[in-house]
Amino acid sequence: MVQIVSRRLNSEDYKILAKITKSARKDTPVESEKTLEEIQQNIEKLCTDEKFRKMIAFNEAENIVGWIYYYVGFPLMAFISGFQPILDKTDEADEIALALIEAAKKDIVQHGFSRLEIELVFPTKAHRTYSERFVDLYRKCGFKFAAEEVHMKTDLTILELPKIDLPQGYVLRKFSEVSYDQLEGPGFQSLKDSMEGLFLSMSHAEQKVTLDYFFDKSTNYIEDASLILEREGEVIGFIITRLREDEPEIGPIGLVPEARGQGLASYLLVRVLENLKNIGSTSVYLDTTITNLPAQKLYRKYGFEDVYYKQFYYWSP
Repeated sequence: MVQIVSRRLNSEDYKILAKITKSARKDTPVESEKTLEEIQQNIEKLCTDEKFRKMIAFNEAENIVGWIYYYVGFPLMAFISGFQPILDKTDEADEIALALIEAAKKDIVQHGFSRLEIELVFPTKAHRTYSERFVDLYRKCGFKFAAEEVHMKTDLTILELPKIDLPQGYVLRKFSEVSYDQLEGPGFQSLKDSMEGLFLSMSHAEQKVTLDYFFDKSTNYIEDASLILEREGEVIGFIITRLREDEPEIGPIGLVPEARGQGLASYLLVRVLENLKNIGSTSVYLDTTITNLPAQKLYRKYGFEDVYYKQFYYWSP
């Protein structure tokens, strides 16, 4: 019989979790080159961070046999990153994994969250194959497919950009000059009418939380690469760029439906790429749903190439 608990851990617990993690990932695409001590330090850091919650599985002998953790990212939403649960090698592995996932589901409900989302990243085909068992486990626990995205990159040092003039009647402003109230309506319009599956899989309340994050001026957005397009005083387009691990990443980018088909998305993207080059950036990244072919066509036009893919699954009570 497996018991799942969420409690404060001690140094011996961290050591056991490190051994389980290193053993579970040995000879897999996610095998770590880190030493056991380094893995233990990372686990201790994670487990003492208030943004993370962990569930630990114990067997009948009260030995730790597996664990799972999730990240509290936003109000309403919690996230599992990577290939979890992480389990000791045992004949009851699937049973323990399902119990840990169910425990995480129960825990988010108790803490008032409406969505638990898992992200699986595929740098290689081997990662995608390795994910199949995890996807099967999550589906058994009621998780639904949300979207698959491609993470793309362009090399600004070799990119030749065309000169595109802003059509008459439009005004370009900086993100810092526009209020959230001005952005919220067009944000909903553009993203709900898009083919961005992850946003579309959310409830209205979760979409509102996501927009709050997208248009949050307290985060490290890049002033010269975060632009708003207006017509007659109304926001009709936007492109926000932020630093992620010291690299610029574009997102979100959107146009209200009636503004599409006029080359405005190209104009916004080119202006941002120009500005990033001017401030010394050498590359920039973005994500888009793989089914959003018009967006991919636009990005590839400006040198963006696939880096890796990622899939998202979610559960809501």
